Amino acid sequence: MTEIKRVSRKELTAAEILAVLERGGRVVIELSILGQSMDVVIRRNAGTYYCDTPMKLLTHDTSDELRDCLERYHLARRERPEGEPEPASTTA
Repeated sequence: MTEIKRVSRKELTAAEILAVLERGGRVVIELSILGQSMDVVIRRNAGTYYCDTPMKLLTHDTSDELRDCLERYHLARRERPEGEPEPASTTA
């Protein structure tokens, strides 16, 4: 049975999403745009990576292309370079 991991936007890093795909799973990213809830399904089939949105199916030939897409559209949490501190909390 295929692993399906449901997450919210920026809950996982691109590396964590890719790890699920490498195990044969899928990641469903739940997001809200202009008050509308929608799902973006990230999956891999026969070596091609898919980012399936309600408006468009994006395909990527490499994991680097998918990583760029996830980060460009702010679907994945940004990965901090080694040694970079956690961002300070802005809650008061």
